[in-house]
Order: sequence, then C-alpha cells, then structure tokens
Amino acid sequence: MNLLPGTVSPNRHNWVRAIQVSAILCISYLFADLALNAISFKEGWTILWPLNGVSTALLLMRSRKDWPAMLFGIALGTGIGECINGGSTPGAELWIEALSAFEVLLSAWLLPPFDTLENWLRRPHLFARFVSALIIGAVVSGILAMVGYGYNQHQSYLLAFSNWAFSDILGVAATMPLVLSIRSEEMRGLFSRDELLKTLSILALAFATTVLTFSVSQYPLLFLLYPVLLLVDSLLGFSGAAIAVFGVSLLSVFFTMHHHGPFAVWPQNRAISGNIALQIYLGFHMVALFPVSILFLERRRIEAELVNANAQLTMLASLDGLTGVANRRSLDEKFLQEWRRAMRVRTPLALLMIDIDHFKQYNDDNGHMMGDQCLQAVAQALMDIARRPQDLVARYGGEEFVVLLPQTDLNGARHLAEMLRESIFDLAIIHPSSGWGRITISIGCASFLPKRGEDHALLFGLADTALYQAKQAGRNRVMSSGSPEETMLSSKVSSS
Repeated sequence: MNLLPGTVSPNRHNWVRAIQVSAILCISYLFADLALNAISFKEGWTILWPLNGVSTALLLMRSRKDWPAMLFGIALGTGIGECINGGSTPGAELWIEALSAFEVLLSAWLLPPFDTLENWLRRPHLFARFVSALIIGAVVSGILAMVGYGYNQHQSYLLAFSNWAFSDILGVAATMPLVLSIRSEEMRGLFSRDELLKTLSILALAFATTVLTFSVSQYPLLFLLYPVLLLVDSLLGFSGAAIAVFGVSLLSVFFTMHHHGPFAVWPQNRAISGNIALQIYLGFHMVALFPVSILFLERRRIEAELVNANAQLTMLASLDGLTGVANRRSLDEKFLQEWRRAMRVRTPLALLMIDIDHFKQYNDDNGHMMGDQCLQAVAQALMDIARRPQDLVARYGGEEFVVLLPQTDLNGARHLAEMLRESIFDLAIIHPSSGWGRITISIGCASFLPKRGEDHALLFGLADTALYQAKQAGRNRVMSSGSPEETMLSSKVSSS
C-alpha cells in the first residue's frame, strides 16, 4: 500500500489509539482502586465490588474492536492498585485480573450495545438479558476463582465462590446502570437549573434514610429503604434511581464494615453470614427496582407521545386542510381573545378581508386542481408577509381570506394590505379572464379601538364593507374603514 509522505498507516493509527485507550483506563482504574480501598473496600470487596460494573458499561458504549485494549488497561490499572494495597502477589493478581476481564467480557457480550439510554432500555427482553449477564458472568468466573483459591490458598470453596460471585453480581447491578445513565438526556435534565434543587432534595432523603437504617443496630429499620427508592424512581426516573442505588450500596457497605447497622451485629449461629444477608438485601432492592424503572420510563414515554399526539391533533383541527392557514374555527377563537385583550389594554385591533378577484372564472377555465394550487400559493404569500407572532392568517371560506392584526391602527393595516396586494400581483399567476391578465386580490381594511359593550361583529362588518368598495372600484386595490363613528360621519357627509 502506497502512502503519501507524512501520512500514517491505518494499522499504526489503530495501535496508537489502542495504546492511548489502555493508558487512560489503566491510570483511571489505578486511582479508582486505591480510592475504593481507602474507604474500607479492602475487606468490603467481598460484599460489593463496583469496578466490574463500570467496566461492563464502558465496553457496551464502545465498538467491540476496542474491547481488548480496554480490558488490558482495566486489568493493568486494577492489578497495580491491588498490589500497592498488599492484596496479593503479582502472580495471584494476574490470575484474578484475568478472571475479572473474562467476567466483564462475558457480561458485555450477553447485553445489547448501548447507544442512548432510552433506546437501550427499550431493547426486547432487556431485563432477562440483564439478569443473565449478572448471573452467568459472575457465576462462571466465580467457579474458576473458587478452584484457584481452593487449590492455591486452601480456602473454602463455598466461601471463595460467594466472595467472588455475589460481590460481583451486586457490584455490576449497582454501578452499570449509573454509568450508562451519566451521558443521558434524563441525567442532564435532573441537574438542570430548574430541577437541581428537587433532585438533590430527593437524593438526600434516600441517603438520609440509608444512614438512619444502618446507624441503628438494636431496632432494625430495613423496611424503610425500598419505599424511599420507589419514590426516587417515580420522581427522578431511571437515572435518579441509579444514583440512589449506587449511593445506598456504598453507604451500606461502609457502615457494615465499620460495625454499624443490623448486618454488622449478625448472630454467628445463623445459616448465612451477615455479609451474604446484606448482599441478599441490597440485591433484592436492585433487581426489584430495575423493571419498575423501565415501567416508569415507558409510562413517561407513552405520556409524552400522547401529549405530542394531542398537540398535533389540536394543531390539525385548527388549520385549513388545503392551504395550511388557520381555519374559520381557529379564527373565531383567536378573534375573541384579541378583541378582549384590545379592550382591556386599550390598543387598536385591525382586520383585513381579502378576496381573490374573478376566482370562479379561474376555476372554470383551469379546473379545480389548478384552483387549489392557486389558493395554496396565495395563502403562502399572505403568511410570508403577515409573519408577526401575534398576526393570524385564516381562510374565511372559498376564495376569501382574513388577516387579523392585533395592536395595529388603520395606517398600519393599509400599509400591510398594500404589501399583500403587491405580493400576490408579483406571483404572476396567469389569469386571462382577469382585467390584469394575472391573479389579483381585493382587500378591505378596518381598524378601531374596541369599547366595552360594542359587538365584535362591527369590525368584520367594516372590513367587509371596505372589501365591497374595493371590488366596486375595479378590484386589485385596497379600501379601508375606520371606527364606527368615522364610518357614520362619512356616510352623513356623502348623503349631504
């Protein structure tokens, strides 16, 4: 393969990228391992080991071709951290990290790849695959660990298996959902400015309940935790529940390792140890909460879709099916609102009545399909000009349109009407039967300040009268009417 000078071969680029990924993960996991051991995970790892859950989540987020480099960096960083803490010899640690890498690889292989949290949670049979990944990966590696510990350290096979498998199952269940949630829209929403106080308050309630539960040994309060986690799930969603479960798990292990809480004073004559009892307790909360979280998420999605569907239906019900502008019903509702607002704030309200000149003849000459296209073109041109947020263009019926102009006096209405007339003229839609050789419009303008007790139909009457005058005067023009008083005065002058 020939390369241009200064270019790097794809194979070399891949190797450089793999080394970078491994180095970043090695350093990250080294400090993570040291930090976990510093907060009493030196012995607490037999109850819950969170790093395998983080590793599984990271693998799900990346392409499978990156997995070997990622697993190497993870194993190297964790192994160095354990050796620094005096956990085991380098040879034994190499065996342990190989088993952990195998477990993470198997768990990630059983789960669907991750793109977005919402899509991932909606994958078919996700809960069954999640439980399978938890159990199969930890059990298979736990059996291998049991053999290794039993043969090399003469440790009890059952103890070696439970220390490995149960702690890894719990660790993956506690941390993997949290890591997958970190970059989600739901997580960003929880810590937005509007939701931050609510999020922190609800999480504080969950953590305070955990502290209360595990600081009391004489009177077990274990029943308090699950309802609180359900509350977190219902109010904060999957991402909030993931934060709560992870924090609750760390607090539980911390208090138990420091001889606080009901599991720290577990009777010696019980069939299971206090650590296993704690694992069962936390495991129940995690496994039971996961499907509930999915159900809550699905319910929120369905509710959002219903809201959107209703909004679309409402919008469609308010639009004219042919032209896309507001229909008569929407016009009536908007007009009443603007009439009352103009009366309240004492601002003028203007109305333009628009009629396409000789449209019936255009329909007869060109057919209804061309007539529909003409109506659509005229409606679009009207919307392009009357585009203030408060303006409304509506189809009044047949070839008639109305433009409602809040906070607009008669001069402003006439100015806009002339712009509308010119824009339709400039469309140059051929109409030989018209005196102008093209499609034109006639416009009647009216504007006045509504007063209490006046009928809102007055404004329509004035605009309609002005439109009639525009047609009588030869069409393709704008005529206007002012307030009822001005119209009455002008009628008296003309009669005299």
